Amino acid sequence: MNNPKVSIIIPVYNTEQYLRQCLDSVINQTFKDIEIIVVNDNSTDGSYDIIKEYAKKDDRFIVINLIQTKEQGNARNEGLKIAKGKYITFIDSDDWVRNDFVEVLYNEIERNDLDVVSASQYFYDNLQKQIVDMKVAPAKVLNKCSVENLLIPKVELFIIPVWQKIYRKQFLDDNKITFKLCWHEDDVFLFETLIKTEKIKFIDDKIYFYRINRENSSVYGMNRDFTLFNAFDELKKMLIENDKYEEYKKIYYQYISTRTAIKLASLNLPFSKLISYYNKFKSLYYNEEFVNNFSIAKLTVMMKMVMILFYLCLKFNMNYIVIGKFCRKIKRIIKRQS
Repeated sequence: MNNPKVSIIIPVYNTEQYLRQCLDSVINQTFKDIEIIVVNDNSTDGSYDIIKEYAKKDDRFIVINLIQTKEQGNARNEGLKIAKGKYITFIDSDDWVRNDFVEVLYNEIERNDLDVVSASQYFYDNLQKQIVDMKVAPAKVLNKCSVENLLIPKVELFIIPVWQKIYRKQFLDDNKITFKLCWHEDDVFLFETLIKTEKIKFIDDKIYFYRINRENSSVYGMNRDFTLFNAFDELKKMLIENDKYEEYKKIYYQYISTRTAIKLASLNLPFSKLISYYNKFKSLYYNEEFVNNFSIAKLTVMMKMVMILFYLCLKFNMNYIVIGKFCRKIKRIIKRQS
């Protein structure tokens, strides 16, 4: 039997409420030459029973049942180890995809002999129960961006996730690109992908549905600790190992500072925990090298203002959380009065 053209890897941990919608969207793909690798990461709800039910009906399923929880990055790696497809794509088990998701990505990467193709996505607000079409940069803009521009975190450049993309497996294997972390694993994976290929293309097709505001999701879990800082450390390690650190040093420090500032504005944490998060960043990363390489180049005007405030707070030992909250309050007052 010939190997499938595309391997779809789906890590699953306690998503029984959403899993059927995800798996239905996969088995009903218009592109049929696929293998569906589902990695049950020691779920404690009914997820594994649902996976077995689907696997009995469709022989394209390959089920990996982990008896100890390895968490999302490692679960994806388990799928990568056995994937036989020429191309790899990832789907999270609480999301779903359009029925031509694989076909669109496969045709684009195969026709143009690429290493990576990245599509766009809709957001599904799980609290409001509605699809949100958030504004993102169009493909014509992204395809003209330098690697440095692509690696600067911006809301409109929502390209960090691994799940709206398709990858040439040979490219991943040749460059030993795997998930280095359990959480925030997308950051390092994206960085490593972008610095190791120029054969990447962005397309505007919104073929992925990303569920947001889901209680008990991995994002909620990450609010409780400092896993983002693990990603920063692993990112620096990866750049050093690939002799890219000097070349990307300024980008690295811009990346970790803007990523942290954005995270602090979105974390669902008590005020005291936000202060701890900010202080942890300062103790780990604010040093002479940070000062020498800090940059606001290529940021939007609003983000430049945010980062200047962030830097000044670090430099003069001011509490960014308190001052940032005050500035946002003043901004809302001015907006209401204008």
